[in-house]
Amino acid sequence: MDDPKAYQLFHEVLSKTRVGRIKWAPTADESEYVAVLPGDFILGVLKFIDQNPHGHEIERLALALRSDDREILRVTDDVDGVSRIDLKELYESARRQAVRDDAKVDQLLSELAKL
Repeated sequence: MDDPKAYQLFHEVLSKTRVGRIKWAPTADESEYVAVLPGDFILGVLKFIDQNPHGHEIERLALALRSDDREILRVTDDVDGVSRIDLKELYESARRQAVRDDAKVDQLLSELAKL
């Protein structure tokens, strides 16, 4: 599906996440991470279950933009130019930052360097 705004939003969020300019946090749902942005916007990156054309359940990824307690845009790999690989990168980057996995790995690397 052609959605230039969804495409642009996704790639801006992905590039800002790559360089650490968006701060992700965990939620009560272990499959979703959020970032609060200026202007009362909330980004969510999440896993959800969908059905494929054959009726089988499949796990999908999405970037959701929320404001005023409602979702105003959802970006999935159905959007032209947004791949599952890019969505997975965004999800994993947000997850690692939110649960501080990179900080834990850095701590271990520091300890290993002392050995």
